[in-house]
This record gives sequence, structure tokens and C-alpha cells, in this order.
Amino acid sequence: MEKIGLVVDSTCYLDQKTLEKHNIKTVSLNVLEGEDTVYKETEITPDFVLEQIDAGKKLTTAQPSPTLFTDAFDELFDEGYDKVLAIPISQGISGTYQSALIGKEASKRSEDVYVFNTLNAGFGNELMTLEIIRFIEESNTYEEVIARANAMIADRGLLFTVQNLFSLQKGGRLSRRQALLGTVLRIRPIIRLNEDGELKLIHKERTQTRLMNYFINSIKDHVGDDGTPVVRIVHQKSKESAAQLKKKLEETFQSITITLTDRISPVFSIHIGKKGLGVTWYNAEV
Repeated sequence: MEKIGLVVDSTCYLDQKTLEKHNIKTVSLNVLEGEDTVYKETEITPDFVLEQIDAGKKLTTAQPSPTLFTDAFDELFDEGYDKVLAIPISQGISGTYQSALIGKEASKRSEDVYVFNTLNAGFGNELMTLEIIRFIEESNTYEEVIARANAMIADRGLLFTVQNLFSLQKGGRLSRRQALLGTVLRIRPIIRLNEDGELKLIHKERTQTRLMNYFINSIKDHVGDDGTPVVRIVHQKSKESAAQLKKKLEETFQSITITLTDRISPVFSIHIGKKGLGVTWYNAEV
């Protein structure tokens, strides 16, 4: 099969070992502090972001330049790759997808670049990237890899919760009144990445047990009793909750593949805050 290279953006926070092993190129989003200071996301950490927020700094984010995508694509071609796949954050969240498309058109071999409309983000795109690596190893053609990945996009789900609702309020997901009331009542919001690739507050729970059950039942409703879910769990300073969710999922499904990560990108740390838990999945081929 043709040699296929991968390009992700910096919100796909895979560990350095995985990136280097598969020669995955990363295009960085930007974190803006006020009007004058710009940080490349690849050059800062989530802890740095949280420290800045605690210090009262106002942080926003910005998509990468299309030129950075063009450079990443052409670098892979120069290294001997025949085809390139780009896996950017959902167009419903960021303009990064559009930057990738413009970058593709400017590439010296634009016809050999495919940009996925992932409708996904963060650890959801991490799972997608890991699966695409597997698809490349198992498939016979470039077209088959694309088809399998697009089938995954059409059948994916993502949910997460945060402890501090004020992070969502600052990101425009809640009003200040809703955030204050929810914090006082210890409400745990559940946010879903919907079919249009947009983040929506869809549910609220007050207890950890009910929250876990909501996550598990959502996956079960999606894949069915005989489904074969491939799952990735992410946590921000919620290690015990992540382990508990993993255990419950393994008890629920006869056949399931689960990976865990505690890596959250600086961009998403702006919105998630200091503590959070999320799960993403799709129903694998049997």
C-alpha cells in the first residue's frame, strides 16, 4: 500500500512517543493573552494556562495559519510519503478545519492530501488518530483507510463533565447565574459533541454514580447490547473517577477496547478548568 503520513493539530494531545513513532506532524493553534501576547499551544502546558487564569489573565484561542498546514503536508511528501491525511478539530468549534483545507490547496501535491471533517475534538481526535494508524496497518488501500475513518466519524460519540462551572461560563457555554447556581448545588454538567461537531450542554447530574450511569447508558444506547465499542477516557485530576468508569464499562460490555489519558491540551484547559472527566467512543467493526 502507498505510504500514508498523518497531520494533526495541537488539540490532539497524543504523547510524544506516539507522535515520534508514527512521524505525525503537529500544527499548532495559538493561545492569546490580551491583544499583544501570543503563545503557540505546542510551547505551553495546561498548568501554565491554569496559572495564567488564576492570575486573572484573559486567555482566548486562535486557529493556525493555513501556511503551517501546507508546510506540514509538503514536509511529509519531501520525506517520501505518497499520501497525507489531516485530522483537524471540528469546524463547529474552530476555524482550524478551514485552515487545513486552504493549506491543502496550497500544497505542491494537493491531490494527494485528504482533510477529514472530523466533527470531533481533543481526545476524540486522539482516538480517531490511533484508529487510523490501525486502519493503515490493516487496510489494502488509501481509499479503504479513508472510508473506514469516515465510517468512524459517522458513528462517534463524546461526552464530558467539569467540576467548576465557571470555566464553562467564561467560555460562553453557561451564564454567570447558571454557573453560580450549579456550583452551589454541586451540579455536574454533561456536555456532548453533537452531530454537527458543536459542544452542547445536554444534561445535569448531582451525584458521581448517576453521572457514571449516564455515560455508560449513552454508550450502550449508541452501540447496542451486542456492540463492540472502542473507548477513550480522559481525565483532568480525576484519576479515581476514570478508573471507576473503565471498570464499569468493562463490566457492561463483553467486548470493549479502552484507552485512558490524563493529557488535556492547553486550549481545552481554558474551558475545562482544573478538574474534568470525559469519554469518547465509536462502534468498531465486528
